[in-house]
Amino acid sequence: MFSAVLVATTGFTVLTGAASTSRLVASGSVDGQFRPSYDILVHPAAPATGLLHQDRPTAAYGGIGLDQWRLIEGISGVEVAAPLAVLGIADLRVEPRVDLTDQVDRSAERQVIEVAPRISGERGLSTLTAAPTYVYVSRRPLVPLAAINDQRFVYADGTRVRQATSAAECPGTGGGGTLEVQPDGQRRQVCDIAAGSFDPDARRTQVSDVVTYQLLPDGTFRLASIFTSGRPASVVPATARLELRLPKVVPMLVAAIDPAAEARLVGLDRAVRQGRYLTGTDAVSSAAPDALSSTLPTSSPASRTLPVLAADDIAIDERVDIAVSRLTGRAADQVPGTATQALWPLLHNSATGPPQTLQHDLAQIYRDRLDSALSEQAPLATIMALLRPGPPTYSPQPDGRDRMVPRSDGVESVDPTIDDVWRDSWFSTGGVGTADPVSLLGQSSWSVTAVGSFAPDALESTAGAAQQALDLYRRTPPVGADARSRGLLGDRPLLPGDDPLGYPRGAPSLVTSLTVAGELYSSVAPALAAAPVSSVRVRVAGIDRFDEVARERVRMVADEIVRQTGLTVEIVLGGSTVRSPVLLPAGEFGRPELDLLEARTRKGVATEIVTAVDRKNIMLLGLLLVVCALLVGNAVSTAVRVRRRELAVLACIGWPGWRLSLLILAETVALGLTAGLLGAGLSVPLGWLAGVQISGTVTMLCVPIAVLLTAVASALPAVRAARTRSAEALQASAAPARRASARSLAGLAVANLVRTPARTFAGATSLAAGVGAVTLIAAALWAFDDGMVGSLLGEAVSVRVRGVDLVAVGGVLLFGVLGVADVLYLNVRERAAEFATLRAIGWPDSALNRLLIYEALGVGVLGCILGVAAGLGSVALLVGTVDGRLAMLALAVTGAALLLTVLAALVPAILIRRLPTAALLADQ
Repeated sequence: MFSAVLVATTGFTVLTGAASTSRLVASGSVDGQFRPSYDILVHPAAPATGLLHQDRPTAAYGGIGLDQWRLIEGISGVEVAAPLAVLGIADLRVEPRVDLTDQVDRSAERQVIEVAPRISGERGLSTLTAAPTYVYVSRRPLVPLAAINDQRFVYADGTRVRQATSAAECPGTGGGGTLEVQPDGQRRQVCDIAAGSFDPDARRTQVSDVVTYQLLPDGTFRLASIFTSGRPASVVPATARLELRLPKVVPMLVAAIDPAAEARLVGLDRAVRQGRYLTGTDAVSSAAPDALSSTLPTSSPASRTLPVLAADDIAIDERVDIAVSRLTGRAADQVPGTATQALWPLLHNSATGPPQTLQHDLAQIYRDRLDSALSEQAPLATIMALLRPGPPTYSPQPDGRDRMVPRSDGVESVDPTIDDVWRDSWFSTGGVGTADPVSLLGQSSWSVTAVGSFAPDALESTAGAAQQALDLYRRTPPVGADARSRGLLGDRPLLPGDDPLGYPRGAPSLVTSLTVAGELYSSVAPALAAAPVSSVRVRVAGIDRFDEVARERVRMVADEIVRQTGLTVEIVLGGSTVRSPVLLPAGEFGRPELDLLEARTRKGVATEIVTAVDRKNIMLLGLLLVVCALLVGNAVSTAVRVRRRELAVLACIGWPGWRLSLLILAETVALGLTAGLLGAGLSVPLGWLAGVQISGTVTMLCVPIAVLLTAVASALPAVRAARTRSAEALQASAAPARRASARSLAGLAVANLVRTPARTFAGATSLAAGVGAVTLIAAALWAFDDGMVGSLLGEAVSVRVRGVDLVAVGGVLLFGVLGVADVLYLNVRERAAEFATLRAIGWPDSALNRLLIYEALGVGVLGCILGVAAGLGSVALLVGTVDGRLAMLALAVTGAALLLTVLAALVPAILIRRLPTAALLADQ
């Protein structure tokens, strides 16, 4: 009994310290990872059901007024309220340059150079062999278009051509192509397009631009495919190198912020790598309209430019392989005067010389353009439209995946002009004009000028990977969900390309101020200026830990935001990134169907984890105390039975029942006090060896817990001692008469267990506690590993608490098995005379051993049934559901427990062999 109390008190102290350590570690993990840069997301749309998509902060295009943002900013408890106004996707034109000088045959009078691009994206799974661009180089005079007057084209040398005539010479272009002066003085038009088909679906592969250059006598080149605005061709500067600018558009999401609030929320000002940060005084300014790309000085009114802070890495995956070669044969002589559709086979079917291969990466082209614009303090690019597409559409599948719904083919755009703006987007499938665009094609041209660049990877992250799906400027790209998809992607994430409506969507990469956004809207879309803000990210003050106080503070602020503004709030405090399965259908350009995992946010994960940790520790402590109390109770009950005659003598000399009861209580409590003191002394070094932090308070609690445990465990035996009758106790003990109804060893074992039901039930309950503990802890671990599938925050916590939990559960199960062994041992001691009689009449030791094994199995089966039922029935308390694997695990635990109970019967079996048969029979 002393050993049982010592084990109970020491185990309680160490496990309490372990529980405290687990809670400290768990709390530390949650406190370190529970919080993104903001606690509340405010937006005008309906609240999200289920997981929160990454594009939730940028999903709306306005809807919140500046006055509502100011109300949120002034609410008590708000530390930062950072507004975000999503303006749309801009068509950033970077125009990579291809040097063709080495391909020019300076001895030829006329020649054509083919520039054939092959584009690959989506990790090389989508490919497109685009229609080549043809560069016509002539030593003959080339006359550019200068003006359009009275339905006539006026060229730089004064030549006038009726528009209808010019258009008839180059069908499908509208005319106005460069004129080449022939030796006889005639002027022949060079069509600026060679078309194999005018089908809109063939525009990338069967429509080629034809660009004209004049090779001047001094060996320089002058661009002729240009509009001179009424001036002579001589104003076009000549260049020593022949460089072709390929039309290329990069989709970039433009958003407006409050610079001061953004700096406080995410430290955007500290992520600036070149130039400067945005200020509240930045405004729309004037810039030369063609300063970016035109080689021709202009006298037109100045265009307007938006000051932006540009991301230095746009995380785009697209490569252009360009083959440059010169056409052989006499095709160049036939170019002037050949109609549009006849020009296509003439050029497309001509033989070419050895090609020169060039490679361009779209992300690198953008970076080079950004560096050049910052160093030259020039506009970054012209923009012609702001697309405002809705979020991607998903269709839930029976297997739990979300299928990406592709855009419908053949949808007619509400604004074909916008579609034409994006025709240089190679992988666009069209229909961009249906996406609620804002056209910038008005009286003024627009451009963006980078005041500085910022590195998205340098932005502050308060919660690491656990909150990566909530980062505004660093979208977490989808990854392959199965081996096939990962192999197709080369074990790399899927990145966006140049399709403005493609998947996945990009993060805001051009950031301007709310002041600039207001000026832009006032100029091109006044109706949008009233409520330009798309979302407000709110950080609540005074939160440095994840506890009930923090959650209540956030809830109160959220309630007040709803009360004052009527907007939708999403509390993301305590959320965590999860990977949600998505099925991406096959693409138009060769990409096969992909199974992906898309990063989303599950709200409230930290709350679920902290609750599970608390319940688990309480359950372990309770089970340990219950099992140890049963051990102590059995030991005290046996001591009372063994001392029946001693208690009877005391009753004969006049001791009342209450005094006998007090004697038992005093003895056991004294034993508990001694064991508690010893346990308190042992718990500190044992905790140190186990790496468990045990406080002095917990150590001192060991003594009162030990005393209380022994007092409670001995209460029932003490009551039985008070009922001792002297006459009955002093009579010779004899085995009670029993019917010989058992005709087998198994039946005899059951009869023996029924003779002492309280003891049998106590042993079974001890084992049930161990089996139930294993089942419940397995459920708790399952809740961390599978109940929050892919929850990075959940994984961070579970890894740190798992080892101590397994040790504690092993201890509870061991105590349960010891309880069964204790029952069998007491049965052998009390029935020693019976076993001696059986041996005397010839029963072999093997039969007696089988009898003990059957009794052990009887107690074990009863305990396992109770434990499995209690364990599985309590799973819902932790995780709410019972997984099929838990049922299989419960069966495995049952088998292991039964094996342990059989092994527990070895000690009583050894005791039977050592029984003094002769002496026991003499006593009977």
